[in-house]
Amino acid sequence: MSEKRVQLFTSMQVWYHKHIIHFMMFFIITGLPLVSDYFSWIAYMVGIPFSLGAASSLTSSDVLATGVQICRIIHRISAVLWLLISIPFILTMLPKIAKWGITPKLRKGQGVISYIKEGLGDNKRIYIDWQYPKYMGKYSFLQMVAAWAVIIVCIAMIASGIVLWFRPSFTIETAAFMRAVHFIGFVIIGLFLIFHIYFAILPANRAGYKAMFGDGTDSEEHARKKHPGLFNQ
Repeated sequence: MSEKRVQLFTSMQVWYHKHIIHFMMFFIITGLPLVSDYFSWIAYMVGIPFSLGAASSLTSSDVLATGVQICRIIHRISAVLWLLISIPFILTMLPKIAKWGITPKLRKGQGVISYIKEGLGDNKRIYIDWQYPKYMGKYSFLQMVAAWAVIIVCIAMIASGIVLWFRPSFTIETAAFMRAVHFIGFVIIGLFLIFHIYFAILPANRAGYKAMFGDGTDSEEHARKKHPGLFNQ
């Protein structure tokens, strides 16, 4: 008798998650030399192959300048491609936003404070006590908070990136403000990725990790233990 499976992630979610990894890599590698001289060596390495065959009088500064420009071009192309693959994902997922699992599901008569306490308690049980949660749905309370934070930051990154791309059309003050927004967003996303990878590979999340990089399913037996809220709704 085959094991009954529960769908945690759709094929579109699995596909998008796998491909966004590539874009994050390009964003980080090409973005670091643009925000700090400390990472100028990355731009220099990028500039070397594009400087081969150039005049012998080419200086290290010329190679670095070439590398910075190439990083900027790759960064922008990556952003455009990311937006292009995000369009079908958004169009597919947006009508089902209530089913994403990142919107709070309060029980009848339950207050917001009680819901938050239960959510934080579940996070403690999972990652400190190494036990199964009591109320958690598809995502824990902190995962939902992180998801909405990332969505807001991504929107800010897109808006600020567009302004920086066409900065001659904006005032110096606006461009400077958007550069700060883009930098802060870059830092937040970088920190999020570190914690996201850390928690994803924890034993408590192994089934979810396999589902996201597999067929999107988990066994019903495990899902009922790890995501009791899915079956209580």
